[in-house]
Amino acid sequence: MIRLRREGVEAPADWRETVDAAFPDAAAFWKKAKAFEKLAEQGAKRKKGFTSYAPGVLPANRKGKRDFPAVWRAEACVRMAIAAMSHGFCAYCQSPVSSTHPGTRGKERPPGQVDHFRPKARFPAQAYDWNNYFLACMGCNVAKGDAWPSGGYVRPDDGEPGNRFVFMRSGAIRARKGDEQAKRTIKDLGLRRDWLTWHRGKAIERYLKYIVPLIGRPGFQLERLLIDGPDEFSEAINQNVRRVWAGGQRKRRKPSRARHRRGR
Repeated sequence: MIRLRREGVEAPADWRETVDAAFPDAAAFWKKAKAFEKLAEQGAKRKKGFTSYAPGVLPANRKGKRDFPAVWRAEACVRMAIAAMSHGFCAYCQSPVSSTHPGTRGKERPPGQVDHFRPKARFPAQAYDWNNYFLACMGCNVAKGDAWPSGGYVRPDDGEPGNRFVFMRSGAIRARKGDEQAKRTIKDLGLRRDWLTWHRGKAIERYLKYIVPLIGRPGFQLERLLIDGPDEFSEAINQNVRRVWAGGQRKRRKPSRARHRRGR
């Protein structure tokens, strides 16, 4: 996970009008949604979800089930904006979301899923809030589902989220010591998935293979070797580059025993 910037990610001027048009009675929906969010966040009613609390204010989908109208999916502008924010990579695991997507709908319909950071089942008043949207791969989005622990998860657009995780050269991930929110984020989003860990480790090794020979060469600074901005596994790669670079610098400064004996 790396810090994402929301500059330019804004809802169209007619977004609320578009959303309201998808409901049989928009005023009733917003009233019930706000009342629902006043309930205890970890209480039984909140955990059951909004569709159990007020199904009557939701339209029926094609299968006859009462549910939120997926305006975020129907309107291509949503996915285009959040895909640009994370450069087309999952906001959580930084894997390319296009790898398992057929990609048949062109640039206007980029791959990936629109994730509600605060799940709409628990926070219905934020179901159409663009600040609640991130691009996610299917693995992270499905794993996260409607879960919302006390204290929530690490937000990709808040502070420096990458500093709250430690990525090993193997691709493994762990939370910084004492960071329970980061630990829960790893667990609930499945950031230790076997194939994800494998691909992350392979990406780190590929990059280090290029970096290691450059350590100590004149004119090469660490900052020039780091990946700038969101990219495939960039936080995991950068952490390992810094670690290897620091190790290489220490070896250069430490005199060899043979040289020390000759000096005597």
